[in-house]
Amino acid sequence: MRILVDIGNSRCKSAIEDEDGLHPLETFAWKDIFLNEVLDDIWLGGLGNRRPNSVHVSNVAGERLLPNMSAWCCKNFGVKPVAIQSSAEFQGLRNAYPEPETFGVDRWAAMIGARSLYSGGLCVIDSGTATTVDLIDADGMHLGGAILPGIYTMRRSLGKYTSALFAADGDISPFSDNTAGGIAGGTGFASIGAMERLVFEASRRVSPLTTVITGGESGILESFMRSPVKRDPLLVLKGVSVMGGQLSADELGLASCCDNVMYS
Repeated sequence: MRILVDIGNSRCKSAIEDEDGLHPLETFAWKDIFLNEVLDDIWLGGLGNRRPNSVHVSNVAGERLLPNMSAWCCKNFGVKPVAIQSSAEFQGLRNAYPEPETFGVDRWAAMIGARSLYSGGLCVIDSGTATTVDLIDADGMHLGGAILPGIYTMRRSLGKYTSALFAADGDISPFSDNTAGGIAGGTGFASIGAMERLVFEASRRVSPLTTVITGGESGILESFMRSPVKRDPLLVLKGVSVMGGQLSADELGLASCCDNVMYS
């Protein structure tokens, strides 16, 4: 049994993986929290009397969360998390970046997860704090990607940089009779329109093409995009699972934990 973790720019997703598959746990915003209390509640509560053999992490938040998570895992599980990393190649998937270690590991895991589920050309969209789009041809060559702000990031930007607007929630509709609705619709359709155009450009380069979407804002895209999409909220964690399954015993780093926790 393993715990799979996706530490994003603002939220942390996790799941228990056992012989029956993936069991998602509660997602939480990781900034300004008491991590020990949250993990006591979510992880220990979800596990009951069981304990994982390993913990595998996709982390784009740098060292702001993982060291504390490592210390908690050492205390409660006796193992330290293994942070997966982007690479030049994995099981036939070839990274387009000249410096593959600079490619976001969540994007790498999402592509690996998508390839474990679908064959042929793929357009992989991960929409959250930031929205990323990556294109893979049928031979496994990553052809590059695009990055833009997520919908709520755009809304917060309006609130920060204009004197009369604020980051408003609201229903997404093309035209509104109030400012909050106008912001919700404008930012929503900005992202939807960008995705439609990027999928169109992707299909010009790779055909046939399957578009797979994930992330906290993927439900909005699924509701509004005219292009056919397959939504999978656990896509990054599925990629983490595939990558974790290929690690050797040495790479797992399951030696006894110490006060100065290190991770690979």
